Amino acid sequence: MKIQAVIFDCDGLMFNTEQMSKKMWRQEAEKMHISIPDEFFTAITGARNDSEARQQFAYIPHLNELCTLMKTKRFDHVYWSSFKTDELNKKGLLQLYSYLEEKGIRRAVGSSSSRQYVEALIANVSVPMHFDALITGDQVVHGKPDPEIFLKAAKALDTAKENCLVLEDSKQGILAARSAGMHSCFIQDTIIPDKEMKEAIEFQKNDLAQVIDLL
Repeated sequence: MKIQAVIFDCDGLMFNTEQMSKKMWRQEAEKMHISIPDEFFTAITGARNDSEARQQFAYIPHLNELCTLMKTKRFDHVYWSSFKTDELNKKGLLQLYSYLEEKGIRRAVGSSSSRQYVEALIANVSVPMHFDALITGDQVVHGKPDPEIFLKAAKALDTAKENCLVLEDSKQGILAARSAGMHSCFIQDTIIPDKEMKEAIEFQKNDLAQVIDLL
């Protein structure tokens, strides 16, 4: 395996935003006196939009109302920018970034979230983080599990897809990496892999620092 570039997901992979997001969803759902199953979060985590999840879980009362509310609240970049420096960093983020920079390994972010939101999170890190490419959900036609985001990142990095390693915490992202023909490493956050996801995972590590050993 010859890795020349690493493509990071953002939420739940670089930053501890997915767990906090899940708590937000639960709190708002409770106000509406409804219950959200864990399968709903598996469906929306890593995806660019929640349209398929809305259809799949249409039996949940007031779901459309809840999704509309959360679309604004969940991605409020002003809110996420209010956290202390490095407070949202996932374990090993700074160590892995420093290693990639030292070794001259190209790096990109491939996130389903908006560019403004992703940039707000990256700006909250104590070490200036410079990525060779930043591909976000508002730059593609098809969101994960479609491979478009990762293929576009590889093109921007001028790196063959077989020489790219995708770091992901979601089912949608792992499936997208496989469809893109890239190597992938799963780092668990809120999603517990099901059978389909387990078959698609190539490598698995406990945190970002452990990816250094893989490289």
